[in-house]
Amino acid sequence: MPIHRTLELPSITDRDFADIDDVVMSCAYATQNHFGRLFDERIYENDLAQRLRAHGFEVHTQVPIKVSHGIFEKTYYLDLVVNQMLYELKVVSALLREHDAQAIHYALLQNIRLVKLLNFGESEVRGKLLRNALTEPERHQPTMRKTGWKPLGPRCTDLIEHLKELIRDWGTHLDFRLYNEALIHHFGGESNCLQRLELMSGDVALGTHPVPHHDPDHGFIVTGFTRPQPSYRKHLEVLLQHVPSLKGIQWINLNHSRLEVTTIEPDVDRRMGTEE
Repeated sequence: MPIHRTLELPSITDRDFADIDDVVMSCAYATQNHFGRLFDERIYENDLAQRLRAHGFEVHTQVPIKVSHGIFEKTYYLDLVVNQMLYELKVVSALLREHDAQAIHYALLQNIRLVKLLNFGESEVRGKLLRNALTEPERHQPTMRKTGWKPLGPRCTDLIEHLKELIRDWGTHLDFRLYNEALIHHFGGESNCLQRLELMSGDVALGTHPVPHHDPDHGFIVTGFTRPQPSYRKHLEVLLQHVPSLKGIQWINLNHSRLEVTTIEPDVDRRMGTEE
């Protein structure tokens, strides 16, 4: 199996969730009242787990989920599972969209409907319930959009085919950084794939910049934008302008169920300095 779950969690009903959550929130408030909001996340996690066990709940902490493809492996850890309901804990000044995305990522890996964020870093504990509306089959029906894509080197097709294999194994909608790590692993790992290239301004070397490479002359970039990003393409063109050793970039954007692949090539005139 490409996704190895330590616990198989059911998609509990809203009523069952409400019964569990009443006690979880009561204990969470008690935990924050006792410890304030300045400690490490694990302190709140352990204390909350202890309080919930005293109420008779079945509680698991730091539950591993392993994602694999071939010899690539990555392990995630679920913060808190209470009577088969998943909670993700934070200690931050405010919950952000990236925290929502992480929690949904875990719900997708577990193939469950509900996950709740608990933040101990605000003036009082804040809870945020998130819903995963996708079924497992829906995550395995991607569409590909090739926006001006073309193979620039002998391994460009391999790059796209391996991405498709990852999608077949794991499905779509997961954190784009997971697919990026797997592609880097496929092309030799960080030591071989992630090359630091000299960045030039005219004849002056300013330093180096890391770019994943699928062959010696061409790099790839993986993003997870859900809206059009014309400005990001311009930034990639600027990158090519200032890195003479890079002959092109394959830009892979994972937009939920849509795979968008765009080939970026250098503007020869700008590289030669004929334009401002």
